[in-house]
Amino acid sequence: MLLVAGPLRAQAQPGWSLAQAAKNRFADLWDASVADRREYVACLGGWLEGDTVHVTDLLPLEVAQADSLTAEAQASIELCGPPDWIGTVHTHIRSTDDDRPSGFFSPSDRAVMSAWVARWRQQGAFCLLHSDQAAKCEVYPPGIPLRPRRE
Repeated sequence: MLLVAGPLRAQAQPGWSLAQAAKNRFADLWDASVADRREYVACLGGWLEGDTVHVTDLLPLEVAQADSLTAEAQASIELCGPPDWIGTVHTHIRSTDDDRPSGFFSPSDRAVMSAWVARWRQQGAFCLLHSDQAAKCEVYPPGIPLRPRRE
């Protein structure tokens, strides 16, 4: 039996600030993904500071294997690290049981996030695009202080 003295507290996530160039690249990534009917992956550029993730740029990656449900992640783990990159972004253009995209990180997505953190030994920023106007973004692992910007 689990006894809890009070309510469980959710891990707070920082705010996200996207530069216009990053917004444009998010839109381009989504449009290409929908047109090709496959998931796309990109490195996420910017910095994590205080209670905000600042996103300045994306670098789309060529992945060896991708379809409408998955994209091979090894390139993003190896190439999307510091000091130039703070994490990754990928698209969800459909879910396994619906033609509509899922707006949540899948267990496989979370495994990739964990692998990225293990590879780079620091907190990372991760987004998934699930429409032309919507993204789910998180810092992982949550609950530890964001590192200051490296100059």
